[in-house]
Amino acid sequence: MSDGPAVRFARARRSWEPLDWWKLEAHALHEDAELRRAIAFFAPAEAWRALSKDTVRAWGCLLTLSHIASFVFPLLAAGAVVGWLFAQDEGLDLRIPGSIAAIAAVLAAIGLVIDHRDPSGVDPKVGRLLGMLHLGPSAAATAVAGLALAQGEADFGFAALGLLADAVVGALHSAVYRGPADAGSDRWRRNLARLDAAVSGLAEADRGRIQADIADALDVLDERELVPAAELERARGVRIGLLGISMAPREDLVPAPAAEQGG
Repeated sequence: MSDGPAVRFARARRSWEPLDWWKLEAHALHEDAELRRAIAFFAPAEAWRALSKDTVRAWGCLLTLSHIASFVFPLLAAGAVVGWLFAQDEGLDLRIPGSIAAIAAVLAAIGLVIDHRDPSGVDPKVGRLLGMLHLGPSAAATAVAGLALAQGEADFGFAALGLLADAVVGALHSAVYRGPADAGSDRWRRNLARLDAAVSGLAEADRGRIQADIADALDVLDERELVPAAELERARGVRIGLLGISMAPREDLVPAPAAEQGG
């Protein structure tokens, strides 16, 4: 019997919960970050930590910060512009709020391009919600800026184009992220295709090592009588990448596909 990470995980368990199928698979795939990323879409949130270990790309933190800035900047710009309505003792300087909104528009547009290139993890409901975080504040700020311009009380009126651009990008989200908010079947198929591609890309040596590690881990569970024999038999027929999906599927996703034999 091997002493792989899945075997060690099985030996360390004192009881067995449905979530442990995901963790067992994550341990078996510890050397293949791309495959674990592909599986993560189907996994419950409680399993993400195990599946995401060492999978964060170098630019991941920068991308996260850009997303945060993309959603915060429209609110800051709108606050500066709308606040002028309540303190009209001087003209409305649009340079700073317009520039901030323009940066938000650029960041949001980059996000749209990234999602268009890799739509596998895109949720239409979330996409439209994020668009509203741009459209709402920037549309309100654009309206106030237009009022100030009409009254001749706005300085550097050209900067209002930044507010307008962010509102337009926000509106584009509704066009890009079409479809029912809960339509998971297309996303399921796209992510399953991504998972299949990751499995197909495994080297034969890696495939054999993973299969042996999982098989030996199931033997450990059998010896320790932590899992019913019928459930173990079903798990032995599941191919690489579908262990958690088949044995402990998420209830909020499309029903899991039939487990395929072999690798």
